[in-house]
Formats: sequence, structure tokens, C-alpha cells
Amino acid sequence: MMRIATRVLLAAVAVTLVAGVALAGAPLSGNYKTNDIGGPISVGRYTEGWAAGGGALLAGTTMMAESWNGVSLGTEWRYTCGRELTPGVLIFDAVDGNGNGNRTYMKTFTGGMIWLSGSGPWGNGDPFYSGPIDSYREFETVQYSSGQPVAAVTNVQAIAHFIGYPSECVAFTVANGLLIGSTAFGMTKPADYPGFLDGTTCNPTMTNGAWWNMMTMTLSINNCATPVKAGSWGALKRIYR
Repeated sequence: MMRIATRVLLAAVAVTLVAGVALAGAPLSGNYKTNDIGGPISVGRYTEGWAAGGGALLAGTTMMAESWNGVSLGTEWRYTCGRELTPGVLIFDAVDGNGNGNRTYMKTFTGGMIWLSGSGPWGNGDPFYSGPIDSYREFETVQYSSGQPVAAVTNVQAIAHFIGYPSECVAFTVANGLLIGSTAFGMTKPADYPGFLDGTTCNPTMTNGAWWNMMTMTLSINNCATPVKAGSWGALKRIYR
């Protein structure tokens, strides 16, 4: 009897989860660019948060990015709560003996979610589209003067899929991320940037971190699969197990 009850409960949960994702239609395919390069979507603001003793290139750093329309954060798109599990890897070093020059690091984030408003140009009936980030790499170039970091730019390459549409059908790239400030420089984050996330809870409770402007972004959506029960349940098991 207990086994039957458990199966009934799991089936009810599965139906609830599928029903909770309004599968009216997969997002429309296209390459959607930010308005700084003539596209229809807003540029973004981005933060990386870390605990005391941490840093942007160290394990434990957690990211959060949200669209910024000049007034509000996160009304069009956001990707959030990916975490660095290992330190950034140095892949290019052009710093001279006087400590001047630049270094590029590859940072790999694990986990995290993407969310798109259903009212965006990709909208096709669902109120929103959200799902896990499957791959996220950031290439951060840091400028040094006399051995001290003074500026940084970043590029992002990521792949994700949406709950209920299990194919990896969305990719986003940021070709121009510019570091605006960091608590490591003794600065205070403005209120109109995302909070610094705790990588364990995904809550904005960290007090240390850096904040960026994210521009020249392209969000590519290509042939998200029409959901079927088996595929949707498989995707949900990956998300909620």
C-alpha cells in the first residue's frame, strides 16, 4: 500500500510540474541582439559574489546577470546562480617584469538557470521560458599596472535548455563585459546592480563581489523541441531530482 501511495504521489508531482510549465509553444528561433548593437533586447548588468577571503578568480564565486532597461533589472532576461567550483585557469599572460600588461583567465561556472520573459521577441505563448544552464565559460582579461589589477573585460559563452523543451536549443554570448567596480578595490556596489549571491542558497546575502556592465550580447534560439511526455519528464527529473 505504501508503494502504491508513493507512486501516486510521484505521479501527482509529475503532473503538477508539467502543468506548472505552460507549454503553449516553444520560443521562436532567432538571433536576438542587445540594443547597443541594434537589437530588440536590453543590455545587462552582472555581479559576481564571494565569501570573505574569496575573489573573482577563486572557487566559490557565484554569478548573477539581469537585463537592464535603464529603470528596472531582470524584466526581459536573466541568468543566475552558476558557481565556480575551481579557480580560473590562466590561458594567456602578457604581464612584463614591471608588472604591467594583461592576463586572460578561463572561468568555468557550474549550475545556474536562465529565464526569458514570454513577452520578449522570442515569445510564442508561454508566460516565460526557464531552464538550467548546461555549459558556461567566461574569458576574463585583467589589466595590471605595477602588479595590481586596475581594469577587466570579459566574454561569455554559454548553452542552456528550457524546462519542458529539453533540447539544448539556446546559446548566449557576451562579447563585451566591462568591470565597473569591486569591493576588492574598496568600492561599494550601487543599488541598481544585481545582488551578490550566496552559491549555496542563491540568495543575495554576500557582501563581497564585483559588478559589470554586459553589452554586445547575442541570444540564439534554434529549434527548441516540441515537448513529449517522456522528454518533459526526463528533463524535469534532471532539474528536480
